[in-house]
Amino acid sequence: MKTLISIVIALSLVFASTPKEVETTTVTVTVDGLRNTNGYINISIYDGTGEFPGEPLELKEVEVESSAMDIVFEDLEPGSYAIAVVHDENGNGDIDMNTYGIPTEGYGFSNEAQAEMGPPSFDEAAFDVDGETEHYIEVMYIQGF
Repeated sequence: MKTLISIVIALSLVFASTPKEVETTTVTVTVDGLRNTNGYINISIYDGTGEFPGEPLELKEVEVESSAMDIVFEDLEPGSYAIAVVHDENGNGDIDMNTYGIPTEGYGFSNEAQAEMGPPSFDEAAFDVDGETEHYIEVMYIQGF
């Protein structure tokens, strides 16, 4: 009997110490409202551990092919995420600003978060992912630019 109990305890310790595989999923982001097919879409996804926007979990640069495009982020664990998008029309890798600090290229954030005197917070742009998720972001352009 003591041997059986020892075996059960040993097996339970082995199974308890075996790392559990976390299921991952995908987020498909539809970026819409691009005013032309110049340049690239720079799209970043954040998990809240770094600065938003700033240090992304993943950054993708995708050549613009149409006014609406789907971009897929794979192997994401369930949790809260936020997305920032820039239409880098001239391909310089930055969001261009005028002398007043107003963006002259398109941008957008997940959860329809608005940029008011600076970018929104992570919490304002965050959405939950617990399985395959689709998200829609409409790119905004400041009038006159």
